[in-house]
Amino acid sequence: MSDDKDSVVVNEDSNLVVEVLGQEQVSKNEDVSLSKEGMNWYILQCYSGQEHKVKYRIDELVEKNDWSNIINRVLVPEEETIEIKNNKRVEKISKIYPGYVFIEMEYLDHLYVAIRQISGVAKFITAKNKPVPVKEDEVLRVLRKIGDKTKTIDVDFEIDEVVKVIAGPFRGYSGPITEIFPDKGSLKTLISIFGRETPVNLNFDQVEKAINS
Repeated sequence: MSDDKDSVVVNEDSNLVVEVLGQEQVSKNEDVSLSKEGMNWYILQCYSGQEHKVKYRIDELVEKNDWSNIINRVLVPEEETIEIKNNKRVEKISKIYPGYVFIEMEYLDHLYVAIRQISGVAKFITAKNKPVPVKEDEVLRVLRKIGDKTKTIDVDFEIDEVVKVIAGPFRGYSGPITEIFPDKGSLKTLISIFGRETPVNLNFDQVEKAINS
């Protein structure tokens, strides 16, 4: 299966700082605030696995130095995912953009220096050695993605793989997978009924991988 997961492409030599690829299931009527007056969104690149630690340390700086008037929000964009592996359903939280932290702030030299010195921060995303604000439409995509409560489903079933039906009226039958619908949590398989192959739609929890003898 192809991977449709959104990704971040950073181009430091142009005005395009962030490009979000893929489709988002978001209500067009959703009311999303962008940035506080006098502030812009910037992107921090962090070392692997340090995103939440960086966010926590920035929040500490804000509280310690009373910087709430120059730093408004610090985000580690995440989404809920459902992974179905070895016939087990596991819900987990995944980072949408691993390695990046989004920060809404007023750009000030002393603030830039303080954040760059935080352990776990690699750098600000820049153009010509200067942090570049993220465009509003790009911020909107990120904020909408965070507000989208649709859960992404990751499965380990494959086309042509044989599965056995374990629940429902077709329990006990087996057949190859012809189509997979991750967003619906279902698949289509061909089951031989009275000697004739019949396409049947089944939920993931109604089937399991057939064990080869």
